[in-house]
Amino acid sequence: MTTTDLNSPDLTWLTHGIAGSDLPARMVMLHADPERQTRSVVVEFPDGWRRDAVGHQPAGEDMVLLSGALTISGATATERDLLSVEPRATRSATSVADGTRAVVWFSGPGGGWTDGPAADAGALTVTPLSADLTGPVTAHDRLDGTSYDHDVEVVWLDSQRWAHVPAGAPVPSVDGRAVVRHWD
Repeated sequence: MTTTDLNSPDLTWLTHGIAGSDLPARMVMLHADPERQTRSVVVEFPDGWRRDAVGHQPAGEDMVLLSGALTISGATATERDLLSVEPRATRSATSVADGTRAVVWFSGPGGGWTDGPAADAGALTVTPLSADLTGPVTAHDRLDGTSYDHDVEVVWLDSQRWAHVPAGAPVPSVDGRAVVRHWD
């Protein structure tokens, strides 16, 4: 199994206009599962990117920053945080620090931005990436050969590498702190 270098000049970048912003971002599709309606991307925001619009979308997002910082609805995530946005959470006053890059895991259908808050708005939280993190995203100091009974995706923060690991396969041996997105 191979890992993807998230800083490789060989990545295939696409330009993507994010709803509510005048500046497009650059994205690389890392993995998509049409059956689960999930997808994983690395996003590079242009310096000065912001979204002043207030709205929501149907997909949930979990995000870890590789560099920079992202502020959304008054909460700021940095390189050692997990930003979780539940489906239909209200998104407002969104902006980034210069040089912001992130791995984003979407759960649910793409698109669907709707202006204004949803009547059944989900929550938005920023949580430090610590060893006691529980839920669909966990953090680990090391993952030598660990395997899971479900598909996972792993981001190694220090080396900025990524891998999709099928159920039962061992996680590649990469030094440094790892963040695991569980798809069970």
